[in-house]
Amino acid sequence: MRATVPFALTICFCLLSCLNKSERRFPVDLVLELRNAKAKMAISKDLLPYHWKKNPGRQSRLPLSRKWENTQVTFNTDKEIFLNHSLDSLFFPPGQEYEFKIPAGQYEFSTLVGLLGGTEFQSQVSGSFKIYSGDRKLGEWNLTGSVKERWTPKKEVLEIGESGSLRLVWESGDSYLFVGEPLLYPKEVLASFADSGKPKSVILIVIDSARKDFFGSYGYPYSVTPVMDQLAKESVFFENPFANGNWTKPSMMSFFHSEYSSNIGLGNSWFSTKPYQRKVYYGKNRDNLAKTFREAGYFSKTIMNNVFFLDYTTVGLDLGFHNSFQVGMDIVDTEVLTNHAIQFVNESKDKPYFLHFNLNTPHASYSPPPEDMAVVRSVVPTDVFYKYESPVQRYLGEMHYTDREIGRLVEALKKQGTYDETMIIVTGDHGELFSAHHDYSYHFIMQTRFGHGETHYDEEIAVPYFIKLPKSIQDSLGSDLAKNGNGGQIRIPGQSSLLSLAPTLLGFLDLLPKGSTYRGVDYSACIRTTGVCLKESFIYTEGRMSESVRTENYKYIRRYPGFTTVRRTSAGEPHTMAEELYDLKKDSEEKNNLSPLPEGESLLQIARADFRRENFLKRNHLRILIPPCSEPLCRDFLSLNVQGSIYDWEVSDAIQLSSGSAKTISLQKESKATPTSRLGEEVVFKTVNPELGAMFSFSRNGKTIPVRFGRYGLEYQRSMNHLEDLIVSERQPEGFPSSPLPWVYNDGAFSGTKESEVQREMGKEVKKILETWGYIHE
Repeated sequence: MRATVPFALTICFCLLSCLNKSERRFPVDLVLELRNAKAKMAISKDLLPYHWKKNPGRQSRLPLSRKWENTQVTFNTDKEIFLNHSLDSLFFPPGQEYEFKIPAGQYEFSTLVGLLGGTEFQSQVSGSFKIYSGDRKLGEWNLTGSVKERWTPKKEVLEIGESGSLRLVWESGDSYLFVGEPLLYPKEVLASFADSGKPKSVILIVIDSARKDFFGSYGYPYSVTPVMDQLAKESVFFENPFANGNWTKPSMMSFFHSEYSSNIGLGNSWFSTKPYQRKVYYGKNRDNLAKTFREAGYFSKTIMNNVFFLDYTTVGLDLGFHNSFQVGMDIVDTEVLTNHAIQFVNESKDKPYFLHFNLNTPHASYSPPPEDMAVVRSVVPTDVFYKYESPVQRYLGEMHYTDREIGRLVEALKKQGTYDETMIIVTGDHGELFSAHHDYSYHFIMQTRFGHGETHYDEEIAVPYFIKLPKSIQDSLGSDLAKNGNGGQIRIPGQSSLLSLAPTLLGFLDLLPKGSTYRGVDYSACIRTTGVCLKESFIYTEGRMSESVRTENYKYIRRYPGFTTVRRTSAGEPHTMAEELYDLKKDSEEKNNLSPLPEGESLLQIARADFRRENFLKRNHLRILIPPCSEPLCRDFLSLNVQGSIYDWEVSDAIQLSSGSAKTISLQKESKATPTSRLGEEVVFKTVNPELGAMFSFSRNGKTIPVRFGRYGLEYQRSMNHLEDLIVSERQPEGFPSSPLPWVYNDGAFSGTKESEVQREMGKEVKKILETWGYIHE
């Protein structure tokens, strides 16, 4: 017997250290196992449409015929502070059963259960939840009399028999049950925690609107953020980090996925997430932090004031958290969120978890508690304090308040003895614009420069970024870079971006999935062994219909067509500023825009060439053929309205192009017939969003002529409204270059429209049929 105990513990340790390599997850996550379970009834549609705060679960990968059996459902558990508590759940309408195959053994079954009535105004809910292994009943929960729309924690020790059958049964006449975050923890693994010490858990602290230049660790001379400054001394410290979005949605999505927000389908222009963006995002099956940690066996939770991680809001998406705790009431939210975070880490200290802790302070409205303003007044000299404008003074108070709340969480970790082995990451989603000389914006959101999302200056995209490693990992580092830190701060010089966050922290934990879609730099490799880190030579950042590229030498800012008009103040005179360029070696404060000046021409050409060569964003390409001229003189005119908005274009110098708005463009060309002019000229327009449709008209010498569309070259005298299916062709259509008529197709390069070999062969047959029907004319 004694010989088997070390062996069992070895197996447990392997489960913890090799979670990402194991087919059997720890714990057993019944939502992720649902695809292989037997359901008594398939649920293909929403059975409770009155309760709109939910979406079909995205992580179980159920077929469409079963997609609502897994539901991410949200209960508003405190209407005064807009507390929306969302759990990834198994859905049980009356009479539903699920049967899972689970390895035999003893488990702790941990879940939260919640009930809704069949109608919105049903006052009472009732029913019995029964748990079986084979025909043997393991437990029964009588839920009659439960309060609707409330989560109730439940635990049960289960002995799964040799058959491996786990059957969950809901008996009710009129009530609907949600079994949230249903997890089975093997008892022998839980027992091993007590013997082996605490597991390595991860806390990602994201501070909304955190400018790094007000942190002492980044050079601010007054102690406004003492807790985080101490954390920074114990961390891998990035000296010059930047966000890849200048407002919350594109920034957070980019560092959770280690990919630019537009490249996962979400865009950067506005708050809402449109249905076509959801289709692209969920269709791409990308890795993200919540998903990776969950699949590696960590309990994943987000505690936040952030609507972008909740699908039902129409602005957010379901990233795969087990548990999402969101408080929407500004000002009171910070303390509530911190209290809940402390409660969570105390309750979860014996299990590995990934916690995303997202504080909305110091985001506007800059309303710090009086005691924090008093501390700021005591540490910042009076003459310095009153040089700041009032919003900046209050922002400093918010920074101290945020630091104080994070200090309460850190103290809780230390008190329970888990601080040393917990990985803690501190960063911000973006900075905040304060400088008067940077007040170039649209002013269509904040109506003031005290905000973010409209410019790309360093003060708006520079953020704090440091990672406190678990002590066991810190002690194992062997690079010169780590040795120079002498057990303390390990400094990463040069510019870096938050695109590196996910691969770096997963790299330290040996959790990077094989063939992952994370594209950022994994700094853990150089910190662990080599000591030589890859350079992020180009840092790309998205903004509202704008973008920027930063190098160590210059900053290049570009606004999308139709969004090139800015103004100095909200009441100022609008003027065009399509590009900005700053020499960062000579002008670190970005005051002198070189883009319109002769002395900036050489650097501007370098910046433009770098931007196009790096090709940061994947886009759909609308490809248009202007047919060869067969007359003495051809005057061509093309007008188009692009559903996905215009991002950029590729046209020759022979073409005159004018853009009236973000979606409309006109094109003129004069040419003459030549003996060699048998091929037309291709014009390419890249689109902002993944929508495929467009409207066209084409005339030659004042006469409107038909246009061909899509892979089959269907001819129409004028464009149609619903062209999405007809306009797409993943490859150049046969006969496109030499067509005597204009031809338009969208390659769907970003949206994803790849044909199989069978579809290609079918396409050839369809084309022949359409020719015989007279729809295609040669």
